[in-house]
Amino acid sequence: MVPMRDGVCLNTFVFLPESGGPRFPVILQRTPYGITLPESTSKTDCENGWLPDPAQPLRGSLLRGWRQIVDNGYVAVYQDTRGRHGSEGEDRVYADDAADGHDTLNWIAQQDWTNQQVGVSGSSAGATTALAAASQRHPSLRAFFAQVGGSSIYDDVVYEGQSIEMERLWLWVANNIPGLSQSHREIAMHAQGLSGADMDQAAAAAAERYARLDAAKAGNPPFIDSDDWMRLPLNDYPDFTKWQPYLNEIITHPAPDEFRAQHNFRRTIEIPGFHVTTWFDIFQTSVIAAFNDIQSRVGDQRLWIGPNAHYFVYEENFWPYDPYFKWFNHWLKGESTGIMDSPTVFYSPRAWVKAPNDYVADDWHHADTWPPAGVTASRLYLEGAGRLSANNSDGHARTFSYDPKSPNPTIGGRNMSIDSGPRDQRELYQRANYGLIYRGEVLEENLTIGGEVNVTLHIESDCPDTDFVAKLIELEADGTATLLMDGVVRAMFRDASNEPKYLEPGKIYPITINLAHIHHTFLAGSQIQVDITSSNFPRRARNTNSGNPILAHDSNADIRVATNTIHHSKNYPSFVDLPVVPGA
Repeated sequence: MVPMRDGVCLNTFVFLPESGGPRFPVILQRTPYGITLPESTSKTDCENGWLPDPAQPLRGSLLRGWRQIVDNGYVAVYQDTRGRHGSEGEDRVYADDAADGHDTLNWIAQQDWTNQQVGVSGSSAGATTALAAASQRHPSLRAFFAQVGGSSIYDDVVYEGQSIEMERLWLWVANNIPGLSQSHREIAMHAQGLSGADMDQAAAAAAERYARLDAAKAGNPPFIDSDDWMRLPLNDYPDFTKWQPYLNEIITHPAPDEFRAQHNFRRTIEIPGFHVTTWFDIFQTSVIAAFNDIQSRVGDQRLWIGPNAHYFVYEENFWPYDPYFKWFNHWLKGESTGIMDSPTVFYSPRAWVKAPNDYVADDWHHADTWPPAGVTASRLYLEGAGRLSANNSDGHARTFSYDPKSPNPTIGGRNMSIDSGPRDQRELYQRANYGLIYRGEVLEENLTIGGEVNVTLHIESDCPDTDFVAKLIELEADGTATLLMDGVVRAMFRDASNEPKYLEPGKIYPITINLAHIHHTFLAGSQIQVDITSSNFPRRARNTNSGNPILAHDSNADIRVATNTIHHSKNYPSFVDLPVVPGA
């Protein structure tokens, strides 16, 4: 039980190599998902169940456990994060992971089995805790390996485009209530004046609510007929916030502020880092931002981007080869492994593979930067006739209605707990007031894009605030409308000032929607398509159009129906910028 600076102790396992030493390099992994026997009924009780599962011995990055780490000559250190499983304290969803990571590194540095050559690694939430620890510049920390995790968790992930990423929060928080520690339970219980029976009842009700939320994906249409998904206000969500009151804190920071800045871990990282993501990973933008930011300041970074969604990195066939110990052997042991001799970026040219079990990662490309050198911006203008054109010409504005009581359901995209990937959007087109569709000419030859996609709109609304959602679609020759990317901007937080700027009726405003990154080839015979809507639910929480900065407080009484307008003229153009890969 390793003490932190405030006296809270964190449950920690240390595994030493059987030979060598007496001092070794160390790999630390900190996780909220539990380092003890997964099926144990006593994961929070040190007298019962505090043993690694023999079949999955404290698995970490690349499904690695302590055996592989110690067999490679490292000390393996695993730790339950604060308020989780066997650790003391209150879980505040990454708020304490930078300080706790530093204090754990400090404790490691004082042990007689370390040679002060330490690395941190992790996947998903464990990658975020690794980045948090790396942000503290501990002198013994030499390198990190972080895959599919957030480097600025609230700016990039929870508030993408300043719109609350609802499915990631609701299902993740609910699914992780069973892992909250006994001390967290007691802190939450006393802070809210609840009894043990109240907490037990809330836990059971939260599990039932999670099951209903999860089942709503099978609805017709999915999600939007679910009272659990559609409930307002978002604040004080029943059952969930009794166990995780910090959920209210998370959803009440509508613009970048000091709270969010404290969770921007990449800005202070100054060590070599290995970054891994996938094209449809929920953390993709955050991983690539960390790579580019730290590479520009520090150098010695590597970026791998593979196909499919968040969880595919856990499959062995995702990887062209295993870089994990090549990376740490280079930085922690000083061995010549060749890992730094290859180009900086390694990526799959395919954003999605339909048969992942049969996938062989033998077609990846190298580059020295992301985006790759030679990529050129190709601009297509949205026209009033619903076309995409290389020429900017005057055209009439187009209008659609957005009613928050009838949002467009999420079908595919960069999701975590609901279906992800390049899903066909055609069933959405049957909905009244879906939004607007713009289509290019049929492609005469293949067109490959590689990099970041942005959609710039000149917009107007009769409400003080609303959302604008943009989707990049490949309209295939058989009529399938395959979603490739999507993004959002909350209109009243449309610029970098972080101050709410309300929309005024009759006024036109420019906004730019970032759709993230991709490498994809549009096939000859298909068409490039851009959809503009104002909802994508529940991936993104509904904007009530009220103009209230903290949407989490809005109730059904605050809902307004918005009439939203896109302009297409020489003075007020709307367009998509595509990063075209020449000669691909």
